[in-house]
Amino acid sequence: MLKRYILFLKKTPLITAILAIVYAMLCLKTIRTETFFQGFVLRTLLCGAMAFFLYQISGDKTLAASYDSTWYVIKVGMGFWVLALPMGLLGLFSSAGYPVHDNIPVQTISVFLMFLFVGLFEEMAFRAVINDAVIYEFRDKKYVFVLSALMSSLAFGVAHIIGADLSGPLAIVQAVGKIVQTAVFGLAILFLYWKTRNIWACGIIHGIYDFLLSLCDCFFDVPGKKISYVVSGEAGKYTVIIYAVITAIELFIFWMIYRKIGKKIDYRKIREEW
Repeated sequence: MLKRYILFLKKTPLITAILAIVYAMLCLKTIRTETFFQGFVLRTLLCGAMAFFLYQISGDKTLAASYDSTWYVIKVGMGFWVLALPMGLLGLFSSAGYPVHDNIPVQTISVFLMFLFVGLFEEMAFRAVINDAVIYEFRDKKYVFVLSALMSSLAFGVAHIIGADLSGPLAIVQAVGKIVQTAVFGLAILFLYWKTRNIWACGIIHGIYDFLLSLCDCFFDVPGKKISYVVSGEAGKYTVIIYAVITAIELFIFWMIYRKIGKKIDYRKIREEW
């Protein structure tokens, strides 16, 4: 039975990708984590699960991609860190009135590890799994790269607002803003993935970006803090503005990345050898 299941996954890359994303979202929505270390453990296990699904789609090609390009990916993509650092510092300073953690070094390590593996897990799921499935399924079609960009970026964006309360026009505008902002970030990382196929380096860019945005969690214990990308009341209006500003900056970073590597990507080679 297991052998037949694995053969089925290998022959149907799109179904395999759908199963991978559904499995990941079910785990994230049903398994409750109370600490950042528990969150790190959960994302580590999900990385292993995504590696299994990815292996069924493209074998070990992506998982064994060259590490020579790691610094190249970081150098091209670190503009996102430049964006995240002042935002993280702003959040840190605005949280100064809350209780300070008893053991800041341990807390910082836990926060760093969790967000590093959040980045790696999300890149494996929403970039590698979805992109590789689309490439394998539609490699002979002219629109394959457009389809991959749309599917991976939109799925990545929508995943961030699943479970949010979307009652009311302000909530819907926030949801759309978050989807677009996240999709732009994901699209930029996708181009780096196409150029290098180094999913590990893409995960580092993503993970450290998330970590820098969450610097306040390393120092302060905010009671009842819950990550929500859609908020109610007056704060919702400011959230829309924040998403708009971040999206504009990320579009600029995306354009800089595209200018640097967009025309250097060998799309024909990807079609033939991916």
